[in-house]
Amino acid sequence: MQSQNAWWERASRALRHPNYQRYFMAQVPLLVGTWIHSIALGWLMWRLSGSPWMLGVLAVCDLGPTFLLSPFVGTVIDRTDLRKLLIAIQAGFVLLVGILIVATLTDTITIPLLIGITLGIGILAAFDNPARQVFVAELVGPDDLRNAIALNTMLFNLARLIGPAIGGAVVATAGEGWCFVLKAIAYLPMLFVLIRMRPPQRIALERQSFFKEMLEGFAFVRHHPEMGRLLILVATCSFCSVPYFYFLPALVRDMLGQDADAAGLLMSLTGLGAILAAIMLTVRDRLDQLRVFPAWSALALGLVLIGMGFSGTYWITALLALPLGFSILSQNLSSNTMLQHFAPSGLRGRIMAMYSMMLLGTVPLGSLLAGALGASFGMPVTFIAGGALCSAVGIALALTHGKAPPVSA
Repeated sequence: MQSQNAWWERASRALRHPNYQRYFMAQVPLLVGTWIHSIALGWLMWRLSGSPWMLGVLAVCDLGPTFLLSPFVGTVIDRTDLRKLLIAIQAGFVLLVGILIVATLTDTITIPLLIGITLGIGILAAFDNPARQVFVAELVGPDDLRNAIALNTMLFNLARLIGPAIGGAVVATAGEGWCFVLKAIAYLPMLFVLIRMRPPQRIALERQSFFKEMLEGFAFVRHHPEMGRLLILVATCSFCSVPYFYFLPALVRDMLGQDADAAGLLMSLTGLGAILAAIMLTVRDRLDQLRVFPAWSALALGLVLIGMGFSGTYWITALLALPLGFSILSQNLSSNTMLQHFAPSGLRGRIMAMYSMMLLGTVPLGSLLAGALGASFGMPVTFIAGGALCSAVGIALALTHGKAPPVSA
């Protein structure tokens, strides 16, 4: 019993910070609501357009701003009161989702309006994702940062197991509009916590011009090869995993000859693998342990994707789904943790904006290329080519060790 208590205390030690504990609890409905919203948004666009192309346009509107705005976003985050910024972002989300609720429930929603709202949400999300990560770092401090990142990631993946099922059930029984109602309600606990919270004050830094500070982030990465190496690995893994996460129906229907319920099981197994990785990294979070994960996880992810490309059997693909979730999450989580650890506090917003750009901003380009490659050569070739690229980059960067930056202050 004592050893179990010691394990739990180590695995959840970031929750000893009262501000982070309240923030963590407020994330539960918010993350579940995010997955509910995502399912409903895709169904609504499909109902309005019946076009796979328009689903792709929706994805570009959702994630494209993260790629285009990241240098600007990171500099804003480093120069701004994060609590006030996050309150403004959540209020903006509520406003946009509120418009979506009214338009959907009154049946006045149109494709241009849906695209416009999604683009607005995508712009806010470009600020929200890196701002949250920097905010968590300021709530828990450097000693518990690695544990907080692992806890956040585990919560995100648990929500991924629950949210889509709830979203699908609500769409089927009540329609997309009520999914958006649930999403709007999910913002309220976070707004309440942020408004009442009094986080530690940031250390005042001498400010330069906005453009000079924006370039400072790129200069830091350029002078510390370890940081660039991690960002390259994140971009490669995100880019190469697009065929699985965004073309799953094609994998299930065309490559495996199965129906939609099989796709749900594959995604659940992937989520389970991700949760196992997050649990492991809540304890194994020393820097000397984390350094081996990014490159070798990229290699493992590549091998799994190659196996899926050659597999024409559902049960083999299902067996591979769990290590796929484990390897992609362990790569992203270990890279995120190391980037935040090495980033100076005054540059953390810019570094994490680059991380978001590599993780999410590469998805629209990957979707376009994967779709073109799949249409020309078939999805098996797409999986194999992506896996080969991912493994090759993982091996190459595993054999090169950049100099680690000084520990963040």
